[in-house]
Amino acid sequence: MTEYRIDELAHAAGTTSRNVRAYRERGLLPPPRKRGRVGIYDDSHLARLRLIDILLQRGYTTTHISDFIDGWESGKDLTEVLGLQRALTEPWSTTGEVQSVSVDEAREMLGDPDGVQLSRLVEYGLARVDGDRCTFTDPKLLQGFTSLATYGFGIREVMDIHERLHAAVDGMSKDMISTVKSHIVDRYGEGWIPEGDDVLRATEMLQIMRTLAVDSVHSLLGRTLDRNLQEQLGEYLEVAIDNTSRSDRHTA
Repeated sequence: MTEYRIDELAHAAGTTSRNVRAYRERGLLPPPRKRGRVGIYDDSHLARLRLIDILLQRGYTTTHISDFIDGWESGKDLTEVLGLQRALTEPWSTTGEVQSVSVDEAREMLGDPDGVQLSRLVEYGLARVDGDRCTFTDPKLLQGFTSLATYGFGIREVMDIHERLHAAVDGMSKDMISTVKSHIVDRYGEGWIPEGDDVLRATEMLQIMRTLAVDSVHSLLGRTLDRNLQEQLGEYLEVAIDNTSRSDRHTA
């Protein structure tokens, strides 16, 4: 498991150290391991924070959440609880390294003096702005964006493409998750929480769905890009041939 100090845990969970301490004091978050005088947290704490955040966004109070967690853990093996918690809250997206620069540098990199396109990057989770600092959460994708600038593409044009891709893929992901949810509800009923061996089966099912979803989108996009490139290249070449023929006739 990854180890975190309290500030690192708060940053990974998108919350504050103050909230982490408050959740711990209210019993929502298990205490950290002690290494000397330093509290060490791990991925189970991160998963719990993500679960708390999901429930808070749904309008539940910390009292409701505490009662739910107590009831959930009552009489259950801790390994089962943590396994399910991680399966449900572990992010499916991974971006690896991040890149942090000043906001002014970010605008210069993007060719975006008024900051409009930077705001769009923030909207789609590709950047975070904290005061005068900007953190790019997917530097590899950003490098692709900026590399196209050498071929005359502006960041606005590239962001328009990303926006359309986001809408299409978001629709597919909603459909996939909805299908899994409907399957669970039809089989077990609303509000079912797996226990025992069902926890492992639920975890495996989510991992298979994750792999299938990513592989399906990657394969589908690759094949449709090939087909559309051939079709549009063919159309382009037809015009080029016609232009060449007309040019030859005029020369003759």
